Amino acid sequence: MRAAMLIIALALLAPRAHAQADSDTVQYRAKEGDTLALIAAEYYGDRNKAAFLRAANRIDKPRPLKPNERIRIPYARPYTTSAGDTFESIAAAYLGDAKRGSFLAEFNGLMPDERIPSGTDLFLPYTLTHRAEAVESIAQIATKYFGNDKNATLIKRYNFYSDKDSLEKGETVIVPVYTVRLQTSKLPTADAESTKRRDKQKKVQARAAKALPAARLAWRSGDFAQVKTTLAPLEPDVDFLDTAQAVEVGVLFGAMEVAFERTKEATDAFKRVLERKPGHALSPYYYSPKVLAVWKDAGGASAGEAP
Repeated sequence: MRAAMLIIALALLAPRAHAQADSDTVQYRAKEGDTLALIAAEYYGDRNKAAFLRAANRIDKPRPLKPNERIRIPYARPYTTSAGDTFESIAAAYLGDAKRGSFLAEFNGLMPDERIPSGTDLFLPYTLTHRAEAVESIAQIATKYFGNDKNATLIKRYNFYSDKDSLEKGETVIVPVYTVRLQTSKLPTADAESTKRRDKQKKVQARAAKALPAARLAWRSGDFAQVKTTLAPLEPDVDFLDTAQAVEVGVLFGAMEVAFERTKEATDAFKRVLERKPGHALSPYYYSPKVLAVWKDAGGASAGEAP
């Protein structure tokens, strides 16, 4: 019994990190011999990112860390999208301005005008507020945190500066940091709903990957009823499909409705495609003039033609 109690006590005293609810930091208790560089190496895999630890913990000058000292570890946190999420709505909720949605897309290697499938894993940048202690150029601020001035333009764009290149003493600027990501083993456990959406996305996209080749074959052979039978089970979960899959499903549905002379239904299907991927064009090589006419009425363009 005493041995078991001793093990529990030691476990409670051991240095560890834990997540804060809805936070872009984890908390860590320093142990003997820790430095910010060592913690950065352990949590980010890069000791050169200790600058972000210094900023988050307001440690202006190098100093030894005290055993059990609480250290905040900031990071670009994972976010799993829900149905209806857009880059703008996420940016408004987490980045302070809907206009920063384009940055969120850029940071995640996505196109800002596409709708995001539900269950998609994004990274929200950690943002820090830098206050100038004297006159400072944006290039100097970028160098302080990133080691060079390459991100000066990004900082200016993120703060909607057009011709402002420096800060006066006391002025602040927001610095977006999307490269401070925790090692996978250090990430907080995802909540159950996020995991559920992520798992559903994988299953729905796997179903679509199997259904689409059969639907294409049915379309080419003129079996339009089979197109509908094959793709109908995907319709309730279309928000979980990736953009390419959602576009192909929608175009095939619309073309099928044209074949059955249901023009309104076809137009609605094509409009949903264009909501998902504005600017998408259909090729006259693959689709008949009748399909292309309805597609054009829905606001779409043919390949080689301006939308």
